[in-house]
Amino acid sequence: MQVRRLIAAIALALGIACNAAGPSAPSGAPSAGANALAADRIQLLHTDDIHGRLDYEVVKSGSTSFNQGGMAMVASQVRSLRSRAMPERSLLVDAGDAWQGTFISNANKGEVVTKAMTLMKYDAMAVGNHDFDWGQDVLAQRAKEASFPFLATNVVETKTGKLPSYLKPYVIKDTGLAKVGILGITNPQGNTIVKATSVAGLQFGPATQVQPFLSELQTQADIIVVVAHIGSADAAKLARDVPGIDVIVAGHDHQPIQTGRVEGRTTIVDSGAYTQYLGRLEIIVDPATHKMKDAIRAGELTAVAASQTLQPDPEIAAIVESRRAEAEKYTSRVVGTIKNDLDNPRDECGLGNMITDGILEYGRQQGWRTDVAFYNAAGVRAPLKAGPVTYGQLYQVLPFENTIVNVDLTGAQLKEVFEDASGRAGRLQIGGGKWVYRFLNNPSERVLEATIGGAPLDLARLYHVATIDYLLLGGDGHTWFGKGTNVVYGDIEVDAVAAYMTAHSPLDPKVEGRITQR
Repeated sequence: MQVRRLIAAIALALGIACNAAGPSAPSGAPSAGANALAADRIQLLHTDDIHGRLDYEVVKSGSTSFNQGGMAMVASQVRSLRSRAMPERSLLVDAGDAWQGTFISNANKGEVVTKAMTLMKYDAMAVGNHDFDWGQDVLAQRAKEASFPFLATNVVETKTGKLPSYLKPYVIKDTGLAKVGILGITNPQGNTIVKATSVAGLQFGPATQVQPFLSELQTQADIIVVVAHIGSADAAKLARDVPGIDVIVAGHDHQPIQTGRVEGRTTIVDSGAYTQYLGRLEIIVDPATHKMKDAIRAGELTAVAASQTLQPDPEIAAIVESRRAEAEKYTSRVVGTIKNDLDNPRDECGLGNMITDGILEYGRQQGWRTDVAFYNAAGVRAPLKAGPVTYGQLYQVLPFENTIVNVDLTGAQLKEVFEDASGRAGRLQIGGGKWVYRFLNNPSERVLEATIGGAPLDLARLYHVATIDYLLLGGDGHTWFGKGTNVVYGDIEVDAVAAYMTAHSPLDPKVEGRITQR
């Protein structure tokens, strides 16, 4: 999924959908006055899709700038909100994809994020698809390090039919007002959207596999919360398909629900991604039955930004600072050498050729029998200077952490890819093939010739195509890749290109007539 780090910057700068949190009270004691949580309520705080955002990002809006996000600021927001009630009446959960996405987290495979979440006293986390990226041994190690359970109900070991030992189906929290059962759901597409070696021996099932665990939990808990790494639309479907859920904390689609969503009797919330927001929901408890009577403030999203009254949590900030050197070592390593400057124009370019050659080679190394590779020119974000290239410099070229995918397309479908790309100002970059085109309004008349692997394009043949998940999902308007079959997911493209550069340096990529206009 293509990362859009600053998607909410302008809204945050204008104060849209933001609620400034007040100053902290002494730890363990609820605030007095209007800010105190009402006696019949439980406060549910939630995050999702942190993607390693321990540190803040500097957001510019016009002539001003401010620090947005980061777990140190989330921790301060959490402390401030927890001060409104006795500790047991505030719950903090995360809906997955916590680690993958920044140098400071990737360098230690999420260990530092897990440490921060432990210090923040999270109550539970549903594992997301990206939490499997570094394999099950890493996930199991992170689960050992955490003071809170990793939850999922819809993934089992194929040999045993049971949940992996590092996952639990649910946890029960006694708030004093009611017992809250928290169930977890991971992304049902784990077998297709995660690299196969990372999920070997696991079988991911539909979200509805939560049902038997829900039935079991209903005999022990008063209120049912499902923390699920699925988008809001899938969460709504789950609420319709599985009755008895009071609250669903969703994730995965990186889309905050700013007003909350009610499906039947189920309230659905989602705080977005990248620690831009902290979500808060108040559950009103019926004192007679201890059941949820109502949920208010659903969709209340507190903007995670420094203010005069709230500054980064010093303990978490110290962790971030202590890992900076580790992250810098990670980014400063040289991955290869290039002989000439490489620019990033929108037509064929040496840099685009190097990227697609790297993706092509990666696909073949995975056993995908890749015939041709494509990358969107708009995704090439920076040039490279001649000489040694560090991982950090390559990351500036490819900053979106798109996942490489294999998809099978017929020659006829590939012809449509060429026709569509020939009508755009920003071309697709190609590895393993060439095409000649005319810039005409009629797509069927644009492509004069196309070759794959040196042979003319065969409209009836099935080709193995390597590209990125962003294009597979129709990014930049390239809808044809999504019509293919047999999709397989791999690693992120920057790592594949880095490995290619290491294997073949020094490199001298050039424009070589892969894309020709007549």
